[in-house]
Amino acid sequence: MLKPNACLWSGLIALSLCMGCSPAPSSANKAPQASVSAITIVKPEKRVVKRLVEQPGAVQASEETVLYPKIPGFIGSIALDPSKPQSDDANRMIDIGSKVTKDQILAELSVPELDEEFKQKEAVVKQLEAEVIQSKRALAAAAAGVVAAQAKVTEAKAGLSRAQAIFERWQSESERVNRLVKNGVIDTQSRDETLNQFKGAEAGRHEADAKVASADAAVLKAQADHDKALADVTATEAKADVAKADVRRINALRNYTHIKAPFDGVITHRAANTGDFLTADGKHSLFTVARMDPVRVVINVPEADSGLITVGQEVQITIQTMTGPAMKGKVSRTSWSLEPGSRTLRVEVDLPNVESKVRPGMYVYARLGAELPVEWSLPFAAIGKINEEPVAYLAENGKAVRVSVQLLRGDGQFTQIRNYKRGNGSWTPITGNEVFATPAAALTDGQAVPQK
Repeated sequence: MLKPNACLWSGLIALSLCMGCSPAPSSANKAPQASVSAITIVKPEKRVVKRLVEQPGAVQASEETVLYPKIPGFIGSIALDPSKPQSDDANRMIDIGSKVTKDQILAELSVPELDEEFKQKEAVVKQLEAEVIQSKRALAAAAAGVVAAQAKVTEAKAGLSRAQAIFERWQSESERVNRLVKNGVIDTQSRDETLNQFKGAEAGRHEADAKVASADAAVLKAQADHDKALADVTATEAKADVAKADVRRINALRNYTHIKAPFDGVITHRAANTGDFLTADGKHSLFTVARMDPVRVVINVPEADSGLITVGQEVQITIQTMTGPAMKGKVSRTSWSLEPGSRTLRVEVDLPNVESKVRPGMYVYARLGAELPVEWSLPFAAIGKINEEPVAYLAENGKAVRVSVQLLRGDGQFTQIRNYKRGNGSWTPITGNEVFATPAAALTDGQAVPQK
């Protein structure tokens, strides 16, 4: 049996052994803290931040036109490619990869009935032109008839004047003879003879007056005939003009038998063969022609960077399948509005392609540099995140004070900052007098920091 003192000592020994068995607190469960010497103090600076937008893209032809037949017909022939003079006729025809020039004939359609209709329309034009000549000659004859009728009027009026003079003479003579008869100077037989002469002169005057009226009527008829002949000329000329317009219409349709290249480019698709029958339904294409100089580089810029893109902005373009330095270009145009689904801005760059080395469908990588307006900025490391919210640490009285911050943009070295707030307080604009501790990743709220 142990003595009381022995029991006390054995208990103390056992307690100490138990305490030795407990593990010491692990330093791994504590937040790492950088030494004060590893922390630096900075103040916001007004800086121009250069933003680099990097996005993939693809090459497209600047123009790509699908050629369809305008009129139905058979393919009479496919044009030969002048760049392949050594090939046989089958392989010399225009085909995919053929380089073509504007208005070069690629194929010709055979439409015999259209050619015959054109000949018939030309014959109608010749017939109407002959009728125009005939109607103009009739007009000339009618004009001559008017002149002749007017001459008859002049002649009739001269006869009327002569008859009037004879009438007046015998009227005067008859009155003189009557006076002589009353005075008994001459006998009544002389008076009767004079009266008969007077009546004859009066009848001649009436006859001359009637001839003048008849001549005036003849002039009116001749003038009417002239007007009709003039109208016939106008009508015949109008018919000839209609026929000529019809000839031009048919000839325009005949021109559609020549399938021509709309611009300088390359044939990228051919679906035409000699003897094929084509309908003008817009469903069966013949060729696809692509303009290769310049080409169009299409880049889809995300919404976050869309506001940085301006027309004329410089772009560096790298094509993975091509060696050499990056090609340089400028933004030619943008869609201005974003695509509803992808929320991206379509940006296009016209890239010179004189040697045709860049081909549609090629994958490119584009870099667009944008210079942001001057704003207060902090080093990139001075900004941290807690619960996905951006934070920074003010250095106040030798302690780090965590504040929430409103960020603008950054370039990987500096980040533009606009406002900050403590806890649930209100936002305070950056003035440049604030002092911040960095790096934020090594700081905790209340940690000791150097004093500036």
